[in-house]
Amino acid sequence: MSVTVEQLLKLPSLNRAKVIGGHRGLSKVVSSISVLESTDPGVLVDEVFPQGEFFGSEIVITGFLNSVDNVPLQLANIRRLAEGGEVGLILFYVGVYLPRIDPQLIALADQLDFVLIAMPEGESTLRYSEVINDVMNCIYRDRTQSSSVVLDVLAGISALPKHLQTVNTALKILSDRVSASVLLCDSSFHVLNLVTWPRGIEGDVSAGFRTMQSYPPPGGSEACPFVPDARIYRMSLGVDGGQQMELLLIKAGLPFDEATLGQVMDATRICINIWGRRHGEIAIHELVRAILQDEPLKMNRLAEIFHVDVASLHEMWIAQSDLEDAKQHFQVLLPALRECFVGFSGSLIMDVYGGRLLIFMGTPRTQQEAERLCATVMETMTAQLPDVVLCRCSGLQNTVDVREAYLGFREHLADAMRIYPSRRCYTWGDISFSRDCRLVIQGGEAALEACLSAIAPVQKDSEELDLAETLSIYLLDGEQSVALTSQLLHIHKNTVKYRLHRISGLLGYRADKMPELMELYKACAVKRLMSDDHNQ
Repeated sequence: MSVTVEQLLKLPSLNRAKVIGGHRGLSKVVSSISVLESTDPGVLVDEVFPQGEFFGSEIVITGFLNSVDNVPLQLANIRRLAEGGEVGLILFYVGVYLPRIDPQLIALADQLDFVLIAMPEGESTLRYSEVINDVMNCIYRDRTQSSSVVLDVLAGISALPKHLQTVNTALKILSDRVSASVLLCDSSFHVLNLVTWPRGIEGDVSAGFRTMQSYPPPGGSEACPFVPDARIYRMSLGVDGGQQMELLLIKAGLPFDEATLGQVMDATRICINIWGRRHGEIAIHELVRAILQDEPLKMNRLAEIFHVDVASLHEMWIAQSDLEDAKQHFQVLLPALRECFVGFSGSLIMDVYGGRLLIFMGTPRTQQEAERLCATVMETMTAQLPDVVLCRCSGLQNTVDVREAYLGFREHLADAMRIYPSRRCYTWGDISFSRDCRLVIQGGEAALEACLSAIAPVQKDSEELDLAETLSIYLLDGEQSVALTSQLLHIHKNTVKYRLHRISGLLGYRADKMPELMELYKACAVKRLMSDDHNQ
C-alpha cells in the first residue's frame, strides 16, 4: 500500500498537529516532502510549477515566513501548489512568526481538497527536520515492503485532476516510485517522454541517450555509458491499437529485480492504454507549449519526435474567436485546416492552445502564397466561427520572439480590432503598432498632445468632421486608395479627391507623403482608439 496524508498524522513528529482544512484529501498518496519559503506566486508559476505540469504528490512544509501578513500571497501559493499536484501543506510557527491562519486559507483548502495541517501553535522549538525525517522514513519503509508498483502509480494518478492525468504524469510518478530515470520511446527509439531521477540530470541523460549506437536486448540490461554506476534496462511493450514502444530505465545503485521490472512494464502499459490514446496529440501540444514558454531543452526533444526543424519555424499564425465553444470548434476543424496546407513545402505544426488555434510554419515562398493560405484558412474557419480573426506573425527568429508575439497578441488584439474594425486578418505589425498607440495614450498629456498635433490643422477647419473622418478612413481602412475610400464612405470618388485636396492644403503637404505620413497615420490611429475608449 502507499502512504497517505492520514497515515502521516500518526507519526511522532505530527501526532500533535491538527487538520484544519481539506479533509477530503486525507486519502491522497504522498510521494515525498519538501520545504517552501519562496512565496511569490509568479515564481511558483514560471519557475517551480509551470502551468499544466505535474511535479509530484508531495506534502509541503512552510511557515509563510516571507509573507506572514500577506494573505493574498498565501492563498495564491496554496492554489498553485494544488494545481501542481501537491497534496497538502504543513504550517509551522503559527502564533510565533505567522500571526494566525486566515479563515480564507481554510475555505480554499476545503474547496481544493488540499489538506491544510497546523503544527501546535506558539511553539518556537519546532523543527522542519523532525517532520522531514519521519515522513521520508515512513515512505521508504512502505516502498521496501510494497511490491505493487502498478497500484501505487494508479493510485497516484487517479487522485489527480483530469488535466494532470497523462502519460507524462504517470511516468513521473513511476520514476519517483522506483528511483530511476524513465524513457518511453517509439519502435525506432525516438524519445516520446523523458523523466529523470533525480530531476536535475535531464540534460545529461538526453544528450547521452542521443549518442547511443546500440541498446540492450529486450528484457536485458547493460552498464549505462553516460550515468556513473548505473544500468540501463530495456523492455519492449505493445499497447492497444498494435503500437510497439520501448521502455528504458536508468537506475544507479542497487539493480532492479525481475519482479519489479515486470511491475514497471505493466504500470506503463496500463497508463498508456488508459491515458495515452491521444499520446501523439498530447506530445504535439507539449511541443507548442514548450515553444511558447521558451523551454529549449523540452522543445528540442519533442521536435526530434516529430522530425520538426524548429529553426525553420519563422511564422506563427493565431486564430481567435469569442464564441463560448470556440476551442471545441477549433479542435473539430483541425483535419480540414491541415488540408489547407496540402502542397505547402515548409515545416508545419498545428494545435489548439489556450482556446486559440496556433499554426507554426516556415515562411511561405511568396506573398501570394501567404495570402492564398490565409484566405483558405479563414474560409475554412468562418463557417463554424463567424467572428474568427487571424493574425500572421512573421519574421520570428527564436522562441523569445514567439513568446513576445503570442503575449502581445493576447494583450493588444482588442486595440488592433478597434483601430482596424473592418479587418479580419492582422499582422504582427498591426499588433505591435496598436501596442505603441496604447503606450502613447498612457504616456501622459504631453506625449498625447505631441502625437495628435499632426492632425490638428485638419480638425481646426470648418469641415472638420468630414475631413477628419475621410483622412482616418483613407489611411487606416482604405489602404490610401481613393476608390476604396469612396466605397467605405458611400460617396463619389471626386468627393474623396476634393476632401484630400483640402486636407493637403491644411497640412501643407500631401496626405500620402513620406515621412510625414508616418506621424499622420499614428495620430489618426490614436485618435480612433481614444474615441473608442470613450464609447466603452
